[in-house]
Order: sequence, then C-alpha cells, then structure tokens
Amino acid sequence: MEKIFRKITVSIFFILFFILAPLLTTYSLGYRYDFKTGNLKKNGAFYIKSFPRGAEIFVNDKKNKNKTPTQVVNIPPGTHKLKVSKDNYVTWNKELDIYSGETTFAEDIVLFLDNRPKTILSAGSEKFLLNKDKNKYAFIDNEKRLLITDIEQAKVFEITTLDQKYELIDWSIDNQQIIVQADTKYFSFNIDQKQLDPLPIIGLQKIVWENGTDTLLYLKDSKLYRHKHQATGEADELLNIKNPINDFAIKDNWLIIQYTLNKNNFVEQLNKSNLETKQVINNVNLGNLDILLVEDNYLIFTLGSKLYIKNIFKDLITIPITVVELHDERLLMTNGHEIILFNYKNDWQNLIDRSSNIVADVFWHPNGSYFVSEINDSTTLTELDGRDKRNNIELINNPRKKSYLFDKKGERLFVLSPEENYYLTIQ
Repeated sequence: MEKIFRKITVSIFFILFFILAPLLTTYSLGYRYDFKTGNLKKNGAFYIKSFPRGAEIFVNDKKNKNKTPTQVVNIPPGTHKLKVSKDNYVTWNKELDIYSGETTFAEDIVLFLDNRPKTILSAGSEKFLLNKDKNKYAFIDNEKRLLITDIEQAKVFEITTLDQKYELIDWSIDNQQIIVQADTKYFSFNIDQKQLDPLPIIGLQKIVWENGTDTLLYLKDSKLYRHKHQATGEADELLNIKNPINDFAIKDNWLIIQYTLNKNNFVEQLNKSNLETKQVINNVNLGNLDILLVEDNYLIFTLGSKLYIKNIFKDLITIPITVVELHDERLLMTNGHEIILFNYKNDWQNLIDRSSNIVADVFWHPNGSYFVSEINDSTTLTELDGRDKRNNIELINNPRKKSYLFDKKGERLFVLSPEENYYLTIQ
C-alpha cells in the first residue's frame, strides 16, 4: 500500500512538473494569457532615459523600484501612462504604446526646473550682434554704452561709452574687433584697446570681415572689393566677378553672391580663394541673403521670405518661411502660422503645430529634442516627440519685443529686450 502511495505521489509530481515547467518558463519569458482574445501574448518593455538622471518612474501611476536610466519589463501590450518626475523639476507625462515582444523607447526626456529664476544682467537694447562662435553678444544701450554678454560665463562686461549712437555690423572671427556704422561712415572698434578707427570707405551696401582681423570684404556700387585692414597706401582689390552683385555672404571657404541678370535672379556659389564657380541657382527671390549651410553637395540659404535647399544632384526645394534655424540635419521653421520640421538629407517634413495666432519666433534648444516658440506674446518650451501630446512649459508671458539665445548646454536662456538683458535658469 505504501509503495502504491509513493508511486502515485511521484507520478503527480512528474505530471505537475511537466505542466508547470513550461508555464513558468513561458511566464519568465514575458508571455501572458490574454483572456479577452484567448491568445498567449508576449509582454513588452519601456526603456526610459532622462536628463538629469535619477528620476522616478511611474507606469499607470505605479511607482517603479528603479530610477532613470532603466528598463521596465513585463508590461502587457496596449497603451500605458508613463510619468517621469524628480524633485524641483516639472513632471514629464505621456501615454505610450507597448507592443508584444518589443521595447518602447523614451530616451529624449529632459526635465526642466519647476522654479526658473530670473537673473538681470544689465539694461537692454533693441538690437544685438552675435559673434561667430555664438558665445558672446554685443549691444549698445540707451546711454550709448557698448556692452558684451559672455553667454558661457553668464556675465556682462561694459566696454566703453561711445560718443554717438552706432549700429553694430560684424564681429571679427578672433572676437577682437567689431565693425560699426554711423550714418554713411564705417569704423573698426578694437575691444581690448577700446579704440575706434575710421575705415577709409563710405557709402557701402555691405561690409564683413573676411578672416581674422586682416581683411574685409565690402560691396559698393554692385561690385565686391577686398580691403586689407590697417594696411597703409595699398589700394583695395576689386574681385573679378562679372555680374553686378545685389548681396553676398561668406561661409567657411565659400563666397555666395546674389545678382540679377535679364530680369532673373541668381545665387552663385564660388570658391573664396580662386573665385571658381561650383554652382548657379536661378529663379530665386530678391532680399537679404543668409547662408545656413554649405557642404560638398548642399547649399541651404534664405532670401527674403523664402528658404532654398539645393542638393547638386536634385531639384531646388523652395519653402516659404518667416524664421528658420538649422540643427544637425533638421530645419526648424515657421511660415507665420505653422511650425514645421524638415530633414534636408532625407527630404521629409513634419507639421509640429498650427496656430491661428502669429508665430513670432521659433528656435532650437541645444539638445535638439526641444524647441522654443513665441506665439501671442507667450514664450514656450516644447518637446519634439509627437507621440501623444507634447510636453511644454511656458517660460515667459509678456508683450515686450525679445531676442533669445541659449548657452551651449541649454541650461540658461538669455533674453534681450529694449528694457533689460537677463537670463532664465531652466535646468
């Protein structure tokens, strides 16, 4: 009798083992039985990464034991509420889909400070001049003081008080000199020496530094000249360009000119050293020429209210814009009512937002995952991730005219208005 009982017991254990082992293995691999469909489905996962690190994670309002960055596993397929939070930061929320056997990524989460202190640096100005490295900007206040804000140091330096109101034109590559204009006269201002030297040229259409503090290029009577700064008795060089020039720009080793010929408008790309033509683009607008990018195969520029994207192997792309800014391969732009993202290498675009109010400004946060827009006097920081609703934070709400600049890390937003020059600490 005892032997029979043992055999029955052992048999039951074997049967349970062969039944439960596959079930437990299936469970450990993330499979679950869906009672609604009657099917066995494999669970999915979230991979969550945030800046700053160490943020708490909530899935469907349930707190996870781990903090960012981490993977949250065994989540059944479907839509789930994901929340990422950290003390003193604005909470990030989004509903995201989990798919069977797959990982859903949320890697571009940036948490911004809940309290964003304002630090006033100085009086303001209506205009400023950004240097080539984009880490300093100069402006002249109502008391004719020339001030320079160092963005990375978050400090303002009072350089000098000028004898009259000047317009700031161009900053030399070495950050030592600024071209300024008063009426039809031009001057070179040496920042270290605080010295204003007149330039022996007047009545110009445009003037910029060519390189360092050695040479200047200027446009006069639709012709382009090279002027050697501080060279005495040497005549200015007339560049050998046959067409009458409306505007020009310098980018890296390239000279870009805009001209009109037989009632058609052209943009021509030339090698700056030998003036050899790389490409000519016709049927463009008239207007101020601004170069966003020059690469081996690409030329991206604006003329007036049009953006032009030219791949030498493809047709010209023209997009109406009021503001545009480049970040890696993506162009963030607005036509006044829509905010659009355009990848110039892959030729795709995405409508980010449409507003019945005027979009006055739009520009990138340095991380490339967020952008700032000014609509109806409200300045708002918004994420690009369009899955579910986009997280956004209102930074400023006032009707003053404003200009904006980020520091390199995106921790501070510098704001220049006619009344004040200040920054907000947002990270």
